[in-house]
Formats: sequence, structure tokens, C-alpha cells
Amino acid sequence: MSAVLLKLTDLCIRTPDRTLVDGVSFEVVQGRVTAVVGHSGSGKSLSARAAMGVLDVDPGIQRGSLVFPGISDRDWFSGVCKQGMSAQRRLLKETAALRGGYVTYSPQSASSALNPGRTIGRQLELAIGRRTEKPGDIGVAVREVLADVGLPPRAAYALPRELSGGMAQRAALAVAIAPRPKILIADEPETGLDPVLRRVVTELMLDCARRLGVGLMLISHNMDTVERVADFVVTVGPPPKGTPVGAPSRGVLAEAK
Repeated sequence: MSAVLLKLTDLCIRTPDRTLVDGVSFEVVQGRVTAVVGHSGSGKSLSARAAMGVLDVDPGIQRGSLVFPGISDRDWFSGVCKQGMSAQRRLLKETAALRGGYVTYSPQSASSALNPGRTIGRQLELAIGRRTEKPGDIGVAVREVLADVGLPPRAAYALPRELSGGMAQRAALAVAIAPRPKILIADEPETGLDPVLRRVVTELMLDCARRLGVGLMLISHNMDTVERVADFVVTVGPPPKGTPVGAPSRGVLAEAK
């Protein structure tokens, strides 16, 4: 049975004027895909950031729990709920060691994921340095990660602007998986891509996650992709048109059909 790597339960986040997220619960499971779906502005990315301990909303978390069972049974939201910005800043510091190692985040565009002033190889070296077990030869490790995403060794010497759009997306994925995380959160990875490249990037991400035993959390509003790849679906906000039959109406994990 696959291990649960992240468990977020009954998350509620508020501003002074309104509730941004209410009753969202999900799990990320080793080697499986949890899709978080909903309309733009429904709180998908906000829920993901909260699951990484990154939140800058006042008064912020009103209730909920966050546990990384792969590490311990600690509830990281304990002492944070209803305690405002100071508690959330403390949470940000306490979870810093987890981000980039145990859990990595891949933003919507390669331009957001990659440092324009550093070669791909240097960015991979820094990401590999986050591994629990350091490789004996960093150059070999860089080439292995590039091979994982279908990039040639020479890509290590390129700056992001020197790569095509498809190669840049692969490089961004390489940086995300280089630390050998337990969890990869992919935030709308298909945004801005043509239909062919969308499928290529998604399939590559799935292949890497499953080969490496990573739990993949896929934030998306593309229901065709969700139906095709998701093991579990959680809907944040009202269900978007085309939500698979049997998916929950609000913020609760359900096994995909």
C-alpha cells in the first residue's frame, strides 16, 4: 500500500472581509496523482501554498491541520489557527527546511521557475544540494537529472533564454525533481502551452513522478487532463464544468473514477 506523504484537513482561510478557502481536505500519496481542480480564484493555489507552510493572508488560517506522515505526526498548523500573521511567519520559518527537499513546487511557467542569470547546470547543482543523501559526483548527478527529463548533457551549459519553450519546461521540471522530493506540487503546468506540448509536459511529469516514487499534486482546471491522469480529485469551490462524475462538490478528496 502506498504511503500518505501529506495530509491537509478542513482548511479554512479568511481575510477580514471574506472566506477564501473553506473545508478543503486532501492527501498526497506516494506514486499517485492528486488533482486539485476549480475555477480561477477558487483557492487552488492558496491551498497548495498553505500545504507548504507559505501564507501571507491576514488573519489567515482559521482552522485545519497539516501533517507530513512521511516525517512525523506533528500538526504544523497547531498554534497557528486564528493567531494571525506572526504565527504564519513562524510557520514559514519552521517549514523552510521542508521546501525544496521533502516537497518542491513547480510554478505555472518556466520563466518563474528558472533563474535567468544562472545556467541550467548551476541551478541543478543547487537543487541537488538539497538532497538528504548527497551524490558522490555532482556532474554525474546533473547529467542523470537532465536525462530524466529528456534533455541532453549540453543543456547544463545553457541559460534559460537560450532554450526553446519545450526545453525550458523540461529544465524547470528537472530543477523541481533534482532534490529527489517526496512530493511535487505542479501549479497549472500546462498554462500557455500549445495542445501538443501540454500533453508532452504532463506525460513527462507523470513519468518522472512515478519512476521516482513521488507523490504528485496537480493543480489544474483542464478537466480532460484530470480525467486522464488523476488517481484522486479534490474540488475547491463550486465544481468546474466537466468535473468527473463522483468528484466531491467542495474541498473533499475522492478517488477518481
